Amino acid sequence: MRTLWAVTTGLFVAISIPAASAGELDGRWRNGSWTDDNTGHQGPLRARFHEQQDGNYRVVFSGRFALVVPFRFATTMNVVRRDGDKVILAGESRVLGFGRFSYQAVADGCNFNSQYCSRRWSGQFNLSR
Repeated sequence: MRTLWAVTTGLFVAISIPAASAGELDGRWRNGSWTDDNTGHQGPLRARFHEQQDGNYRVVFSGRFALVVPFRFATTMNVVRRDGDKVILAGESRVLGFGRFSYQAVADGCNFNSQYCSRRWSGQFNLSR
């Protein structure tokens, strides 16, 4: 009887744990890639997420173009809504020399999948950890 109570209590605790919070996106994302749908170019991608006081994220992306040309830019990803353990994000930034980009993303504590577009380019950023 005592074992049954412990198992039942443990099950109740496991079920009542809330969905992952947006703060779980904080930190380094070291495994990723980017792909441009228009040109077919692709390369490695990393990012660092920092949750701001307003609940949105400051994200610094870094990667390589043509396997040797580094790039780095920062943007704010706004939390649009939460759907269970998923966080829906959107943002827009001007990347020097490349114009204005907009982003839409879905993320959880392990995966970040984003679509980007500008006047000339569109593609994906995919990260995992």
